[in-house]
Amino acid sequence: MKIVLFVLMFLIIGALIILSTHNLPLYNDENIVAFKGLYFDWLGGIYEKTISITGDVIDINWLPE
Repeated sequence: MKIVLFVLMFLIIGALIILSTHNLPLYNDENIVAFKGLYFDWLGGIYEKTISITGDVIDINWLPE
């Protein structure tokens, strides 16, 4: 349950940071479309970085020589 709460808080804080950084009040339709694009780009970047880090961890030789 704590992990789910942490993930939700992370996503909400990320959305608030995007809104405040780009000064996007969500009462205009064009701002909502711009926010969706920025938010999903941000999520895609997190996904790509997670895959990259996971690949790097897998490639490490963990056995002693």
